Amino acid sequence: MGQKIYPFSRYTFFITLVLHVEAVLPMKSYIRIRKGSNLIEDLSTEFYNVSTSDAVNLPSSLGSGKIRGLYFPSDLSLYLGKYHLIVPWQQETINEKDSTTFCISASIMSNEISIKKDGEWLKTNYNGPNSVLFYSYGSSVEVAYPQNEPLKTITITFTSATVSAIMDQPDVLNGLDPISPFLYLDEAVPEAETLIRKLACIGGESEPSKFEIYLAVLNLLRLTLYRSFVIKERYNSSGLLKEDAEKMFAIRKKLMENSHQTIKIAELAAEVGMGQSKMTRLFKQVFNRTLYQFAQKAKVIKAKDLLNSRNYNVSQAGYMVGYTNMTHFAKAFKKYYKVNPGDYLKRVLGDKISS
Repeated sequence: MGQKIYPFSRYTFFITLVLHVEAVLPMKSYIRIRKGSNLIEDLSTEFYNVSTSDAVNLPSSLGSGKIRGLYFPSDLSLYLGKYHLIVPWQQETINEKDSTTFCISASIMSNEISIKKDGEWLKTNYNGPNSVLFYSYGSSVEVAYPQNEPLKTITITFTSATVSAIMDQPDVLNGLDPISPFLYLDEAVPEAETLIRKLACIGGESEPSKFEIYLAVLNLLRLTLYRSFVIKERYNSSGLLKEDAEKMFAIRKKLMENSHQTIKIAELAAEVGMGQSKMTRLFKQVFNRTLYQFAQKAKVIKAKDLLNSRNYNVSQAGYMVGYTNMTHFAKAFKKYYKVNPGDYLKRVLGDKISS
């Protein structure tokens, strides 16, 4: 069977060599995840660089920075990248069928990356760790990063043995025994963002202890597995038709892309060809929040993206996502991110790459 692409997520690691021509076109390169492999060793081969047991430098033709590996019990590994690219960076990561390895990956940057899906490049607006990739063995993912962007990446690799040692949730264990390869793409909820940013700080002045790092990795792993398998299983087992589920995700996408607009239930229902009461009921069933709750969430997520870009102040961001009362905007932002937008912007401006 072919690789499935779901709206939920798993993360992965991507790296690329580039060729300097007039248009600065990226040159395709590959990383293969093999059973028992170490990504640092694989990257050193790809980069033609000598590595230590836990780090490899980027080639100077690509930019500056390095990727570091941290290793924990039960096949659990964390790979951290911190670099500045001087050319576009494109990479296909191939997770071989017999690797038995799962990958979770996220990035922190101030611009966009592109993910190749169904043969077409799609822009994903990161502006911080807003998306997470989670994929299985037997699958592959292709990602392109822009040049002149400071960038941090985290990648977690693990096996089913890693999870069975710490979790006994049946839906999770079943999900880690897939019939066919999968790749999930999911938003990073606030709890996940906090963990991603904590891990991205490793190597800085406020580096957490290895025990704290281990706990953060386990918590991010737990959260990703729960969102990918347990929540998904809730609506799969509820008798929800695939066609209806696809309509719910189409509505979700529309709300995210039009966060500045006022939600109109009648128009949404007509657009997807569904009754209003059925649409609102199914949306709550799938996403565990009402349409209005999700619309407010979409507004503050977009506002956070605008603040992360460093191009807008708090009032501008609030107005751009549809708020006319800045007190209401600040209250909604703080409800979701546990910090008011003014303090959040100060934090962003004080950090070169939104970490």
